[in-house]
Amino acid sequence: MDRRVLLAHLRRTHFAPGDRDRAIADTRAIADFLKREYGARVFGVGSLFEPDRPFRLSSDIDLVVEGLPPERFFEASAKAASMTDFELDIIPLEDARDHIRRLVAEKGVGL
Repeated sequence: MDRRVLLAHLRRTHFAPGDRDRAIADTRAIADFLKREYGARVFGVGSLFEPDRPFRLSSDIDLVVEGLPPERFFEASAKAASMTDFELDIIPLEDARDHIRRLVAEKGVGL
């Protein structure tokens, strides 16, 4: 395997110091943007917000958003995704399944 390909693979799939810190900083900026521009409430869920779970460059940021106007969802999602190198999943709370609602209530981190 080519050294560059191997290094790229390792960066994507293995923990690198600072990945979690970088993702948290990106998440705060994204949450501030969503609150400021769309008046949304933002909750973080998933491995980024659970320190005992591994988080790597290949991990994603999971945000549940309340109050984001449905007609602006794709616009907001695209702008938010451009603010990070991590994969970003935005889930509207209003459309979320019951297990996501429970996850937000039990483990969600208000941002």
